[in-house]
Amino acid sequence: MEEQRDEDIMIRVLLVDDQTVVRRGLRLRFQLESDMQVVGEASTGREAFTLAQTLTPDVVLMDIEMPGMDGLEAAAALVTVVPQSAIVILSIHTDRQTRMRAQAAGAVAFVEKRGTTDTLLAAIRQAAAQARASMEERENHSTTRSADSTHADDDASRP
Repeated sequence: MEEQRDEDIMIRVLLVDDQTVVRRGLRLRFQLESDMQVVGEASTGREAFTLAQTLTPDVVLMDIEMPGMDGLEAAAALVTVVPQSAIVILSIHTDRQTRMRAQAAGAVAFVEKRGTTDTLLAAIRQAAAQARASMEERENHSTTRSADSTHADDDASRP
């Protein structure tokens, strides 16, 4: 079986921001990237929670300030139901406390809305790579436990 290189893997992104113009701008920018695909858009944390479970994106790019369930609440909920998806927070709030709250909620990266596109793209690529590595590690751990269990069963059945 041929192994895929990282640059051959499409990064599936869910955009979450209550501002339509921001989502539209991000979608248009990501269309220029050969390794990124926007698989969905949400305008609230609750919509993101529902869509992420259905779409299982590699990366959820999420604003903090949204009506109803905000981005930090949504991030905390998402890490438990779609652990294979990396959360990247995109916000105008760049103070240390907000960054710490984002990290505590499960975000793997925090990008300033005023930052450069290159910074955002790099954060998304790094988050996707981390998510893939974590998923592979969980799968390997699960396979190892299953194999150990099988060997233990074999040993137990021997006289």
